[in-house]
Amino acid sequence: MHLRPPFLVFLAFAAGSALLPVLAQSAHPEPGASFGDDYAPRPAFPEQTRAKGPQTPSAVKTEVIAGNLDHPWSLAFLPDGSFLITERAGHLRIVSTAGEVSEPIDGLPPIKAAGTKGLHDVVLDPAFAQNRRIYFSYFAPNDANPTPDTEAALEAWLKLPVATREAHKIGFETIGRAELSSDGKRLEHFQIILQAPAMGARRLVFGRDGKLLVAADTPGAGDLPTDNEPQKLNNLYGKVLRINSNGTVPRDNPFYGRKGVRGEIYAYGFRDPEGAALDPATGDLWTTENGPRGGDELNHVRAGRNYGFPTISYGLDYQGRLLGTGKLKAKGMEQPVYFWTPSMATSGLTFYDGALFPEWRGDLFLGALAAKRLIRLHLVGGKVITEEHLLMDRGKRVRDVRQGPDGALYVLTDEKPGELLRLVPAAATREIARQE
Repeated sequence: MHLRPPFLVFLAFAAGSALLPVLAQSAHPEPGASFGDDYAPRPAFPEQTRAKGPQTPSAVKTEVIAGNLDHPWSLAFLPDGSFLITERAGHLRIVSTAGEVSEPIDGLPPIKAAGTKGLHDVVLDPAFAQNRRIYFSYFAPNDANPTPDTEAALEAWLKLPVATREAHKIGFETIGRAELSSDGKRLEHFQIILQAPAMGARRLVFGRDGKLLVAADTPGAGDLPTDNEPQKLNNLYGKVLRINSNGTVPRDNPFYGRKGVRGEIYAYGFRDPEGAALDPATGDLWTTENGPRGGDELNHVRAGRNYGFPTISYGLDYQGRLLGTGKLKAKGMEQPVYFWTPSMATSGLTFYDGALFPEWRGDLFLGALAAKRLIRLHLVGGKVITEEHLLMDRGKRVRDVRQGPDGALYVLTDEKPGELLRLVPAAATREIARQE
């Protein structure tokens, strides 16, 4: 089977502009699509998967702010309007509003870039204007067990027996913080605030209470069998963590003080939460879950809850077998708000509450790597009612999406060369054309 025919693409006239606005395509992947599988499990409730497209597709204009980036992973907005961007290979750069890309910022710690590992997320301290502090997640090399910085070396290590792998780490997932110099050229006063042999730090989000929330994945690569680490509370694999800004454990964490349990754990039972964002209306954390084969999820994360992986899942393992017990639900385990089959390889996540797209207020946006698109979800009462697909015409892996201070959406493509894109309403293009 193939993708449903997309809505007709409409190119609106924009005088004086080389970038024409394009109506978003609302195609939905069907089982058997080129990037997925034919597994289509029954949802727990009608709105849990395959929502319909919008009656009127969104009309957006896409601008390229900067290109020639090396697998950009995350971005943060600096007070002067410029962008702080991480590159997976281990570079931190500033991109100006005019699209000028800086040289790599000095002062980063050693970073091991192998396969999908390297430099990942970056966030500003809530008091950045006063302290110029940033936080970032990265893979630190283990000098006692050096291996080539290649995807093949990483996968070979991941396929070792768990005990062997844990005893011979090739690197350490790490969260560090530092101060960005006033000229933006170097990091100062670097500190490691969390380094764990048993986690993979994906996304960082500051909660309203000033605590740092960390979305951590579980090992996985190629045909590696899925293990049960996300269900164990004595490690940080497949967890959402909650720590103080200095790395210590808050005393009000749900498992604080329990014997044999890591106090950093806020919620558990995740596979690969590649996106994380706060609901601006409630302050609650939401995450996107990546794969493995189908079963990509959108989750509303609450303290102390178990999100089921791998005991329950709407996906298959890399060998095409049912995961865990093969069940789709179990007592004491949370259901995803929404899931995708086949797999979209969901990534970055943001809520939209800006003024530039009033019709989008309250909607969720997430990237898709394998499916190469940006996805808009319209929610009503906490359930997905409409699903719209954008940027399909560009054919790029979307790694991150953020709402900017100006109300535009900013997107990073996971490519080499990768791009920083800006999405604005197509109506803005027509207004510019009239003024010219």
